[in-house]
Amino acid sequence: MKLAFPAIAVTAAALLSLPASIASAGGEGRIITLSDPAAIADAQAVSAAIDAAADAAAHCRKTTSRTPLQCECDSKVEMARLKSAFEAAAARHPEWPQPGITVYAWGTNLNFSAIGRAVATCP
Repeated sequence: MKLAFPAIAVTAAALLSLPASIASAGGEGRIITLSDPAAIADAQAVSAAIDAAADAAAHCRKTTSRTPLQCECDSKVEMARLKSAFEAAAARHPEWPQPGITVYAWGTNLNFSAIGRAVATCP
């Protein structure tokens, strides 16, 4: 199931509450369809890190009284992994985090601009 992920006011709580496959751009923009295996591996590393952070945050929300944002930001190992994967991919592909860009491969859309904003939400 694919849903559009709004590209406005993205928080870590909103982004990480969704699987990576639906963290896609809303509205107008450009889609970069990946075919290079190295680029796909970079995008998959970010996708896997989003999934891990979302799983950790979901567990926190089910077992504590913390807010969604607190749970995401308290998932320090997972958020560090996401930040590292995002920064590595953005360094190798500087066009990906530009507003209006959606990266597409293996049936998954990733909006690196939104991911970057979400990663920056947590200290």
